[in-house]
Amino acid sequence: MRLVLLLVLSLLLTISLVVFPDIADQELRVEAFGWIFETRQGAFIAALLAVLFVLWLLRLLVRALFAGPGTVWRSVRVGSRKRREARLRQGLTQWLDMRGDFGGKALGRCKGILPDWVMEMLKILGVPAKDQQVLPDRDDALVIALSARIATDPSAKMKPDLATRKAHLEAWLNVHPGAPLALSRMAEVAEEEGDWARVVELLEAEWKQGHRSAHSVKPRLTAAYIQLAGIQPEQAMGYLRKAYRLLPHDHDVLLAYGEGLITHGEQATAQRLWTGCLEQHSYIDVAQALLGIQKVDAMRAYRKLEGLKETGMTVAQRWLRAELAHAAKLDGLAFEQMQGLAEGECCFSAWKSLAGWYHENGDYEQAADCYKRSLDLALAVLPKKQLDAVDNN
Repeated sequence: MRLVLLLVLSLLLTISLVVFPDIADQELRVEAFGWIFETRQGAFIAALLAVLFVLWLLRLLVRALFAGPGTVWRSVRVGSRKRREARLRQGLTQWLDMRGDFGGKALGRCKGILPDWVMEMLKILGVPAKDQQVLPDRDDALVIALSARIATDPSAKMKPDLATRKAHLEAWLNVHPGAPLALSRMAEVAEEEGDWARVVELLEAEWKQGHRSAHSVKPRLTAAYIQLAGIQPEQAMGYLRKAYRLLPHDHDVLLAYGEGLITHGEQATAQRLWTGCLEQHSYIDVAQALLGIQKVDAMRAYRKLEGLKETGMTVAQRWLRAELAHAAKLDGLAFEQMQGLAEGECCFSAWKSLAGWYHENGDYEQAADCYKRSLDLALAVLPKKQLDAVDNN
């Protein structure tokens, strides 16, 4: 550092003398002990810097002679190697854990060095995910983390079994506590195991630490809350309220939360919740759940919907209105409203309801035709999972 400072100072003085040649050409006179020394200022400064450099070099050589050539060589070689190895280890740690700039800056300073532990990492890189072994704690931490990362890669064609992947992740977190990527993959393993309490714990930790965005974590977290509500009935409403606060407009959350309210004797609250939802969203699932409540007093519920303008109603509200009319024995209005909804909106739920009504009336030909139309629409517009749900209903 001192050598660099002297070199910078020399450069600045040289530039100054070049920029101001008049100063360099001025005479310098020194009188001491009867001696008179005359020269130019530029030459004097250059000579002074040269003398200082020679003195520094002589000092370095004397220290090297007293220390011996072997000591000097080891000091230079080992010191530089340790620094570069430490930078390489830091860069690889950041890359494995997905921290910071993923080790780009640190790895850029490590050219020309390849320690023994890097060779172990290179050997691990050539092993497929399914053949990665869980390494003991006495092995190098980077090698353990790399092996676990390869073994738990979600894009791997052949993955180890669930227990092996979990063991890899536990070993990874043991040597690199709090590694964001390891925590993320551990949450996925917990979801596969059905350990929903662990899923909630990991997802909440990732979210609080800023490793996951709210957009990515909320759907998974609400699904975990709903699962926990089913597993732990005594704490169900607490979990369902958390899920509702996260995604108040998700129909799965609304259904689960409303059913929880009904289970705890708050049917009126659930009815208001689902009614308000249908005013903004056309969720047929919510309309079906609300129908189960309002069938008890179908005529009263129908009158409330009858007063609404059809242009301002959602498809789910119109479907619910027609179902309530049928439940209130207003068959003429019910068939007319449901037929208009089925043909005008191409609503497969409306065709399915018509099919059921015709079947009740013994008109099997019309029922079969409505079932066919409902199935055609379902095949055309629904994803496979929703289609399975329709078939189950």
